[in-house]
Amino acid sequence: MNHLGKTEVFLNRFALRPLNPEELRPWRLEVVLDPPPGREEVYPLLAQVARRAGGVTVRMGDGLASWSPPEVLVLEGTLARMGQTYAYRLYPKGRRPLDPKDPGERSALSSLARRLLQERLQRLEGVWVEGLAVYRREHARGPGWRVLGGAVLDLWVSDSGAFLLEVDPAYRILCEMSLEAWLAQGHPLPKRVRNAYDRRTWELLRLGEEDPKELPLPGGLSLLDYHASKGRLQGREGGRVAWVADPKDPRKPIPHLAGLLVPVLTLEDLHEEEEGLVLSLPWEERRRRTREIASWIGRHLGLGTPEAVRAPAYRLETPRLMGRKAVSKPADALRVGLYRAQETVLALLRLDGAQGWPEFLRRALLQAFGASGASLRLHTLHAHPSQGLAFREALRKAKEKGVQAVLVLTPPMAWEDRNRLKALLLREGLPSQILNVPLREEERHRWENALLGLLTKAGLQVVALSGAYPAELAVGFDAGGRESFRFGGAACAVGGDGGHLLWTLPEAQAGERIPQEVVWDLLEETLWAFRRKARRLPSRVLLLRDGRVPQDEFALALEALAREGIAYDLVSVRKSGGGRVYPVQGRLADGLYVPLEDKTFLLLTVHRDFRGTPRPLKLVHEAGDTPLEALAHQIFHLTRLYPASGFAFPRLPAPLHLADRLVKEVGRLGIRHLKEVDREKLFFV
Repeated sequence: MNHLGKTEVFLNRFALRPLNPEELRPWRLEVVLDPPPGREEVYPLLAQVARRAGGVTVRMGDGLASWSPPEVLVLEGTLARMGQTYAYRLYPKGRRPLDPKDPGERSALSSLARRLLQERLQRLEGVWVEGLAVYRREHARGPGWRVLGGAVLDLWVSDSGAFLLEVDPAYRILCEMSLEAWLAQGHPLPKRVRNAYDRRTWELLRLGEEDPKELPLPGGLSLLDYHASKGRLQGREGGRVAWVADPKDPRKPIPHLAGLLVPVLTLEDLHEEEEGLVLSLPWEERRRRTREIASWIGRHLGLGTPEAVRAPAYRLETPRLMGRKAVSKPADALRVGLYRAQETVLALLRLDGAQGWPEFLRRALLQAFGASGASLRLHTLHAHPSQGLAFREALRKAKEKGVQAVLVLTPPMAWEDRNRLKALLLREGLPSQILNVPLREEERHRWENALLGLLTKAGLQVVALSGAYPAELAVGFDAGGRESFRFGGAACAVGGDGGHLLWTLPEAQAGERIPQEVVWDLLEETLWAFRRKARRLPSRVLLLRDGRVPQDEFALALEALAREGIAYDLVSVRKSGGGRVYPVQGRLADGLYVPLEDKTFLLLTVHRDFRGTPRPLKLVHEAGDTPLEALAHQIFHLTRLYPASGFAFPRLPAPLHLADRLVKEVGRLGIRHLKEVDREKLFFV
């Protein structure tokens, strides 16, 4: 057992009434599509058909399930996807009993429950509804805006066949004027806008100088005439041209009218308007509102009287971190010595007009290496990025002298210039740590974090874990990037103690799913890294996937591990979906493990005692045989391994946090700069 003791928590979920016999026997509908779609298109099209059919209808397998009688559904029609038009026809096949104890059938019932919740929320009067969120009370008001209080909801079905409702109080800031009117008051451009005539939202790129009466659209109509033909200008002024983009495809500008758009406001947008507007809730108040909203939902939606759900929780052992000696946080390693250090050469590039290493930075680095028993050489680069090829030559010579990473002291830079400089240094295999001036010795948190980042980018291991863990190799997989330029990448902790942190080369991809072959290629690289260091393969591997695991994404990798005789566990780690936890007695603490149903558990990795309520991670054990508590123990301890944060810890375990940082940085900088960078140099932290 890895826990210190048992306690109990309230979840922000509530048990409601059991499903009735008809709800346990939904209608089944066969779907015929013409022309027949390709394999990758089937499921998105079925989901679209379910929405077109109407009622409480969802995709189930290769057909549909519905709680609405077939006679009220739209049984035939057309829809479009990816430039292709499809005709669909639905054939009712009678009712099919579903067993909530079966995970697949319970998933279908839960999808129906969410659709039921959406439909019944839309029927409510006097409230603002967005998807699964409902806002019903005004919290604050200002010139042209108001804040509504409400909650984000979820509804699903338990294995006992009852509805479970999740409630998370939230606020929604609504603008009550068009973008044109908002800007006329002198406000800056908001980042997002929505249509005044429906709920679709856009990224706002810029205002245009074009005349909307003259700007042509495909089809021959002008921008103004197009919206007039749709009846959208009745009672509204069109205003100027505003260029927007779909958030899923932000590189494709679309012309719109500022008079037909409404700003989507954030608290930051209202900072000057209402400095006293505070929207965070102390946990006691959040819990009270959660109960109140659950009762209101149960009453108004006919779902029964809610009963708060309690769950057992366990406090996990505190991780023990090691530098040269035991430390409580990574910053301590700068004083007692790094876990693993070797002869290192660092360079300084000053773009602020000053010369040489600041004395307190030089002193801190020399102390860290002296305590680590390793030698350090410090250089200064006498060059400037504006010198073009001469700057590249200076970097090449620095690399030949053994420089492993570069600290850049600079006035604040635009992100584009910052990324260009990072990419330029990476071409020569030199990761950089950029630190803005002015820099004062008393700002210890700031410059110690920068030094830790610099040492990590140079390939040194700041800290490791002390203890026994099930997996000898932990690998985090993430898919992400910037705009529509996306990558699948991985980072790993080699050895049960995370004695080496490495990254593996990301590969370009179309979306959030990492191709099976890429997953295995990334994992194979980490296995090879382990073998180089340990001269054998690991006995067990912990695979951590950010978000839900797409179907069969890891099938090839798991087959390969089984062939090699390597045990494995695959865990889906979700930053959202874990809801909230509240103490029944006492206080919450870091490392709180809450086992749930279906190999699912919550893990509160970081809890700071401040205003608001912490959000645990939601983890699902997708494959493997390690007990959940042992998995929770290792994953919690891995959150303490992130070396570039000296004083605080991330929510995510280090391999996953590193993979997330990796794919985002590669999305910004591109992949072509990485061929000279050593895999132990975490250039992206």
